[in-house]
Amino acid sequence: MNTGTMRDYPATTTLVVINLAVFVWMIATSGAIMGFNGLELVHAGGNFGPYTLSGEYWRLVTTGFVHGNLLHLAFNVWCLWSLGQLSEKLFGSWITGAVYVLTGVGGAMLSIFMHPERLEIGASGAIFGIAGAVLSGVKFGNVSLSAWQKRSITSSLIFFAGFNLVIGIAPGIDNWCHIGGFVTGLIFGVPLATANASGKKTFEWMTILLASAVLAVLGLRVADVKGHESRVGVAAMRIQEHNYPAAIRILEHDVALNPSDDRAMFLLGYAYERNRETDKAIAAFKNALQINPNSEDAKEALQELQGSQTAK
Repeated sequence: MNTGTMRDYPATTTLVVINLAVFVWMIATSGAIMGFNGLELVHAGGNFGPYTLSGEYWRLVTTGFVHGNLLHLAFNVWCLWSLGQLSEKLFGSWITGAVYVLTGVGGAMLSIFMHPERLEIGASGAIFGIAGAVLSGVKFGNVSLSAWQKRSITSSLIFFAGFNLVIGIAPGIDNWCHIGGFVTGLIFGVPLATANASGKKTFEWMTILLASAVLAVLGLRVADVKGHESRVGVAAMRIQEHNYPAAIRILEHDVALNPSDDRAMFLLGYAYERNRETDKAIAAFKNALQINPNSEDAKEALQELQGSQTAK
């Protein structure tokens, strides 16, 4: 029985509560009330390209619950509450939660693909994703709605998407995240609606698992294509912080993907040296010189290391 209360929409209610709780936690830990600065947003789990592309892939999920100020939060919660209820009626609670997470990831991925150095935050990518899933599900899926209901929902969602994408042209709004979430949702909607109408939950979860696998593969590809400069930059930061094991992990992954970059190879050698892994450092410096025989930094570092070994 539908009581018209929050209990009828457990996924939407839970997602709203998580967004509110994260915002309260950010206020409590930062002391900020009117809004948060970039460092605070990154600390809270924002999708900061250099960090995400350096292996902190969890940020693709957490950023969907991070907001910059009260107005940002209020607008997204209002949209989520309206669209989430519609999604739960169409797909059910668990699937709605999965759509929120996966389409949020889709939006975050497109955002850092287009702008690898930017910080992206907010639930709007996931909200656009829910809108896209509902739109394609209603328009093309096998759902038990009247023709009038389908037309009404379709026109409302098209207006919502179009209006907000136009607003998104304004500075400070990440429209690429919105587009990524919306397109991901459009792709999910038809199979989810069809599976839901069949009454076989297994089909729905197979769709979600397949979508998760596809996003994982695409995400790794985005990291490979766009992550080189970001990884090297973050590794350099980790070296400055004397966190050499973290720098080594990042650089080992990067040089495996970009074996012709002498700068990354040199930094790896330096990190090895500072981490007291002399043999690996010598090998890395030699590799850097093979790539670029004119690298004075690699020549000097290699001579110093080999000289210290000879002296022993």
